[in-house]
Amino acid sequence: MNESKVEPILVDGRWRPATLVGTYRAFDPTAARQREAVWPVSGWADVDAALEAAVQAYADLARRPVAELAAFLERYAERLEARAHDLVAAAHAETGLAVTPRLRDSELPRMLDTLRQAAAAAREQTWRMAMIDSATNIRAACFGLGPVAIFPPANFPLAYGCLTGGDFVAAIAAGNPVIAKAHPGHPTVSKLAAEEAMAAVAEIGLPAATVQLLHGIENHDGERLVADPRIGATGFTGSEAAGRTLFTAASAAGKVIWVEMGSINPVVLLPGALAERAAEIAADLTTSVTSSAGQFCTKPGLVFFVGDVAGEAFVQEVASRFMAVGSQVLLGEGGCQRLCAGIERLLAAGGRLVTGEAAATGPAAHVPTLVEVSAADLIARPDELIVEAFGNATLVVRCASLAELMQAVRLAKGSLGASFYASRSNVDAAAVAAVLPLLLARAGRVVENRMPTGLTVTPPMQHGGPWPSAGPPFFSAVGLPWSILRFARRICFDGWTEQRLPEIVRDAPPAGSPWRYVDRAWVR
Repeated sequence: MNESKVEPILVDGRWRPATLVGTYRAFDPTAARQREAVWPVSGWADVDAALEAAVQAYADLARRPVAELAAFLERYAERLEARAHDLVAAAHAETGLAVTPRLRDSELPRMLDTLRQAAAAAREQTWRMAMIDSATNIRAACFGLGPVAIFPPANFPLAYGCLTGGDFVAAIAAGNPVIAKAHPGHPTVSKLAAEEAMAAVAEIGLPAATVQLLHGIENHDGERLVADPRIGATGFTGSEAAGRTLFTAASAAGKVIWVEMGSINPVVLLPGALAERAAEIAADLTTSVTSSAGQFCTKPGLVFFVGDVAGEAFVQEVASRFMAVGSQVLLGEGGCQRLCAGIERLLAAGGRLVTGEAAATGPAAHVPTLVEVSAADLIARPDELIVEAFGNATLVVRCASLAELMQAVRLAKGSLGASFYASRSNVDAAAVAAVLPLLLARAGRVVENRMPTGLTVTPPMQHGGPWPSAGPPFFSAVGLPWSILRFARRICFDGWTEQRLPEIVRDAPPAGSPWRYVDRAWVR
């Protein structure tokens, strides 16, 4: 391979050739062919160089006023907004996601809003939870952990991109430099973002290595990176298999890692709700499973209902709506193959194909698929039937009674989200009281009378959940300023003289006057 034809990497403020151990091309799902650009798979030398530069950048950032971090995030958002057309076009070409309404009207505004929310959070400093006890002269606040590695998912090239998503903005707001590993499903998007980030870094005068970009790295080097003594923390969003591997490597080295992985997202349809509005709920489920071809981490993968007349009508209505959608383009060949394998596994374990199929309709295309199983079979074979089929497919579980439904729901794995549908009258009140504790124990976010897809980026939002959907389960990948704390640690200053203290915990209010807890009261 002629190295001059391979796209560069960004290390310590300079675009340069990678130390190649391989190359790859992105895939255009809509055209069903590889794209022309050749992207590098870096050897450890590139990772090592990025780490060294990031360590120096972290030391520099720790001395900077928070206003500079906020100014960078704001300027970066402005530059990305000016490149909106290029970013959306590249994202569409590399993922097949619709330009409108998905990319231009939904994901792009969400990305820009998250950057600006992070800038406000960095400037306000509420996330630092500064505390002062004057009587004992003991003070504490939160500070950045150090260089942060980010591994992004395939399904959100903008809102979860390695240099544009929630992990990135949270890491920067805490004062950490970022080493981003581009997703092979949308490398052009990552490069465009890196160009604008580098320009914003230069304009604000931050260290050159505040933002760095690698494209491919080998699996063993990914494990080595998250466990390296120089890394402060890692943010990962993606498959459960990859997430578990990185989580194990980082945890073994005592390193912080936040993983958001596969999720089943159970939905419980109570009898009163189905009797009242089965067709309406069927429409909700169809939209949830087929929007963006079901490639959301909050897509419902298990739907529980009691199999009476209303339940039968619901299944047939969903099947009819699924058939009307037709074949849909998926993110890529690999994702399509994994979806088909998941459906095949459900059918092999006793699931009944209601509509759709396991086979693909093209290299990266698939029709919406509905599989049904009895609760008795699910209870007998949970490991075979409670599996994630990421894409436009879902499994409905027909239960003989509410008691059997609750027994089946107890087998659901930890999820990012869960939903329950109850009657608008009070007929489901007892069932709701019985089911809610089960859902609350299994999901980070529980939604009433709506599917779990459609996540609003707002401070109280929780986007995390019990293992294996995420880990650790306490914090959230969405919801500033809360999400910043994933990339920070608390430091106590015991008996320090005023002039040696960080500004945030001095007796005199710091610039910007953030909230601080002083002598048992929050003050500003």
